Amino acid sequence: MAETTPIDTARTKAVVRRLLDDAAPVRRLRPPLMRLGLWLIVVAIVGAAVGASGVRPDLEIRLRDPFYVLEIGALGVAGLLMAARAFQEAVPGYAARWPSRGVGLGLVLVAAMLWLRQPVNGELALAEFITTGIACSARTLALAALPWCALLIAIRRGAPLAPVRAGALAGGGAFLTAAFLMRIDCRLDEPLHLLVWHALPVAAGVGLSAVIGLVWLRRWRSRPPR
Repeated sequence: MAETTPIDTARTKAVVRRLLDDAAPVRRLRPPLMRLGLWLIVVAIVGAAVGASGVRPDLEIRLRDPFYVLEIGALGVAGLLMAARAFQEAVPGYAARWPSRGVGLGLVLVAAMLWLRQPVNGELALAEFITTGIACSARTLALAALPWCALLIAIRRGAPLAPVRAGALAGGGAFLTAAFLMRIDCRLDEPLHLLVWHALPVAAGVGLSAVIGLVWLRRWRSRPPR
């Protein structure tokens, strides 16, 4: 058996002293599934706002296309899985029973492949492409904002041991959900428009959320030892 050195003993005492000094009564976190259900209420509010402002005029016709239904279903389920995994990240030692992240990424690839089924519109004017696209990107960010903030705040109330991963999952959950809502809202099915103005904001949101996770979600353990 290895002998404990004085340095190790001093370091251990410092860690224990820090934990005792920081100890305070806290409210126990609800189970991840229950927290996910509360988050879905936020998503439902955002979805209701989309419905109230008006969906794409051909939605009823598009819903008869099984490939379109599969595409938006893949985006919606992927966002749900990423959000669920983000809530699990807030609980140290929580072991996921199945690879939800891998399944979520697989569903995103399925949706992207279904986008490529549509013909590319080479006659679309560049000015219209940019103007319409910027509006879609801005709307994606607006739709993701409330679910994104709710996820990050909920995760920070826990103790994520991998803050970058937790932040990225939160971004994935919020922005994929926004991408799902945008496919109900945006009337364009052109692949280049979807890849540039729908997919890139999701990727950028995930990256930014990972940086926020590194900076903000790790503060619960950033106080130096006393």
